[in-house]
Amino acid sequence: MYKDLRGFIKQVDEIGALRRINGADPKFELGGITEVAAGTAECPALLFDRIKGYESGTRIFTNATTTPQRAALALGIDPGLKPLDALKAWMKKRQTLAPQPPVEVDKAPFLENTLRGRNVDLAKLPAPYWHRKDGGPYIGSGSIVIMRDPDGGWINASIYRIQVHGRSKVTVQFDHAGRHGAIIAKKYWDQSKPCPLAIVHGEDPALFIAGFEYLPTGQSEYEFAGAIKGAPIEVFLGPQTGLPLPAHAEIVFEGHLVPMSESTLPEGPFGEFTGYSLGERQREVVKVTAITHRRDAIFQDISVAHLDHMLLSTIPIEANLYRAVRAMVPSVKAVRVPAPFTCFVSLEQRIAGQAKNAILAVLGADLYMKRVVVVDHDVDVFDDRQVNWAIATRCQPDRDITVITNARGSDLDPSTKEDGYTAKWGIDATAKPSLAAYTPRHRVPPAVLERLDLKDYLP
Repeated sequence: MYKDLRGFIKQVDEIGALRRINGADPKFELGGITEVAAGTAECPALLFDRIKGYESGTRIFTNATTTPQRAALALGIDPGLKPLDALKAWMKKRQTLAPQPPVEVDKAPFLENTLRGRNVDLAKLPAPYWHRKDGGPYIGSGSIVIMRDPDGGWINASIYRIQVHGRSKVTVQFDHAGRHGAIIAKKYWDQSKPCPLAIVHGEDPALFIAGFEYLPTGQSEYEFAGAIKGAPIEVFLGPQTGLPLPAHAEIVFEGHLVPMSESTLPEGPFGEFTGYSLGERQREVVKVTAITHRRDAIFQDISVAHLDHMLLSTIPIEANLYRAVRAMVPSVKAVRVPAPFTCFVSLEQRIAGQAKNAILAVLGADLYMKRVVVVDHDVDVFDDRQVNWAIATRCQPDRDITVITNARGSDLDPSTKEDGYTAKWGIDATAKPSLAAYTPRHRVPPAVLERLDLKDYLP
């Protein structure tokens, strides 16, 4: 398995899925190329160099996991598996994951170059403007924020976006006060202390995946990332903060998070993963006191409303939802998360009411889920046309749609009410009373479809 981000990029290159781009403008053009590439059939990963306005050598890696193949590669499972088989492979691996505490090392590649104090200048690093209404450049849409709980001492390493504000200040966006980072920061502030913090760019993809996991308080993402790799993550104690930093990261900012009572800066607007630009808000300020980085350093950035953001976290999320549904409906066949706040489930409904049980299981297992569609096992949830066909032909709205009101949802959902409550809904698109009661579907025999290759019949 890859050792670090560079090792992962090498693996992506070896399977023919990497393209190198030179001369892109970080203001909108880099994001535009990323989006256009993700919309092609090839859907390649991109490594940008010679970025306009900056010296060659500081690179940006995007579209890391815009295909299930590369998402599987990042998770350490066979990239040749079909989506459903990849989901099952991850579920099997997830059940046997053993936490691997990080190990401290006495040297780190990111110490090759160091800038401190007045020499810190974030303007020298290429930070993209992703969307036309963004409030500024974002240097960390795919970076990890490292913090230590002052009470228990456990380490939190989660993904929070980072906006640049001048030479040595950035804002960090905690989604809400319940996020571990916000809780840890408040503990320091309640003691009238600044909160030590490090921002890690170009981290190990396994650590990036761990940053998406909803781990319980006290369990570090380092342990989960080590479990994915089957080996401990090597860490080096930061010279400025004493925080354990991933030794093979590309770029590290060290500094402290200032209490909001002392200083805030406007953060946003920013194009969220929902596809909307949400407004400006006052956010916490990080004063960066040191930058350390490798030679020819690489940022890993994600186009937040696009495939890269969705697929990297989708397989683990689908696995969690699959387990939740299986506890209620053992005959579940597949789970797919095709869009924000949305889940498709296929199952073999053996008794009446199991489709609704599956809907409730999904909505109860993930706060962000808002729409659930349940179909029969003869419908491929990885094919949108088949799911829509099932909704059109097996669902009666007055009978088969369940609406739940006044539930807690995502604060990033622009349709959520001002008080934070939202409505959620489920669609039972299964055959009633059973598949046997429906006219058989007209199909080419599956065995014939499996053996056909169109190239064999073209001139």
